Formats: sequence, structure tokens, C-alpha cells
Amino acid sequence: MNRLLITLGILGYSTLLSAAEPDFSAASVQQNTQQLQAVDRAQRLQAVDFLTAWAKKEPAEAKKLFLKLLRDSKEPEVRERSLQLLKPLAAQEFGSFGEGYLGVSMGMETLVKLPDEEKPCYGLTISAVTKESPAEKAGVLANDVLIAVGKMRWYDAQKIMDDKVGLSATIRAVGAGKPTRIGVWRNNGFLWLDATLTRRPGNIEQMQFQLAPNGAFRINEEELNKLVEEEKNGAAYFAEWLERQLEPTPQNK
Repeated sequence: MNRLLITLGILGYSTLLSAAEPDFSAASVQQNTQQLQAVDRAQRLQAVDFLTAWAKKEPAEAKKLFLKLLRDSKEPEVRERSLQLLKPLAAQEFGSFGEGYLGVSMGMETLVKLPDEEKPCYGLTISAVTKESPAEKAGVLANDVLIAVGKMRWYDAQKIMDDKVGLSATIRAVGAGKPTRIGVWRNNGFLWLDATLTRRPGNIEQMQFQLAPNGAFRINEEELNKLVEEEKNGAAYFAEWLERQLEPTPQNK
């Protein structure tokens, strides 16, 4: 008897959970979209809450809808709500465009002689790898020597540090959200590692560095995370993201 009651209780609880789940059908989305221009303020806010929850489940479809409302709606209230709904979606795409960022602290240049090449090339020794960065996900380790980004190599010590054609400049030029291969020299052997770069945080050059256990300097990760959060939720980034979304496609020009 007790087992039966427990089972019925669990089934009843599951039913309640199912009943509480929002209906994200196309009809409900359309209804709540129309409700954005309701006369009653409470109804408008309820619609925003619904569409916010739907956007978390279907971000690609939500992005299309909110951008369409922003472009086409004649109602200022609807356009304003569309901007509000787009901001979290923009933050989710923070790492998808802009200058590329690998997430390593690099020391001085190091000369490396690869077995299959006559001429030695230069690399930069990795002093620290930022947690959860593209570098860590790719398998880059501290003390690796980074000697290649894609097909790019450096055979001149000055060139690898150059602001326009150097190693850091090459990583930035690859771009955020782009996959690339990076070549490292580790334990007297060459390895290719696959990395997908993220967006280079603004003002990263102005950040303070910490002393790593190996005596090298590395980025203060707590400060970096704070910088990224502020930037991706900031007005300047959102304006940049929105401008990209509203650019006419080639077929519409």
C-alpha cells in the first residue's frame, strides 16, 4: 500500500512538473509576440518573460524573430522590447566575432630547429595558460613553445614580435570563432593542436599580471573574467553586435 502511494505521488509530481512547463509552440510564440504591443503593461511584461524563456531554448529562432521585429515594427514599444530581448543573445555570441584570442601568456622568443627543416624558426615560450581558454581546450601547456599559427612561421626574431605580422598579430587576425591549427614544440617534438579562438577582450593590454609559480608573469584570471563579463554585457559591445546583425546581406544590397 505504501509503495502504491509513493508511486502515485511520484506520478502526480511528474504530472505537475509537465503541466508547469511553458508551451513553446509556434502559436504560443506568435501570441506572446503580438502581446508585446498590448495596452495592459502586465501583459507586455508577461510576454517578455515568455519570450525570454523561449529564447534560451531556441536562441537561433528567437534571434531571427527579435531582429525582424526590430526592423519591421512600427511600434516604439515593440522595438524597445526587441532590443531588450536581443541583449542576452548578443552576450551568448561574445566569442564568435572580433579579434582572435588564444588565452596564453608568452615569454621571450626561442629559436627552434625542426628535424625536417634546414632553417631554424622562432617561437614564443608559453609561460601560463588561462583556464577555460581556447589554448587550454586545445591542449596547450605551460613551457610549450608556440612556433606556428596555421601556415605562418617566423624565421626572424624581430618579425615574431612585430605588431603587424608577429605571432600575437597573427592570432588576432585569424579572428574569434574561427578554427585554426597551432604548432607547438614540446619535449623535443613538434605537435599540431586544433583550437577555436574566442574574442580578444578589450583593454587586455592594460591588465595587471600575476607572478606564476614558474617565475613568469601571467594574466590575473579573476580580473580577466570580470573584464569579459563587463564587456559582453556592455553597451559598446551590444551596439557592435547589433550593427553586424543589421548589415544587409549580399543578396539584399
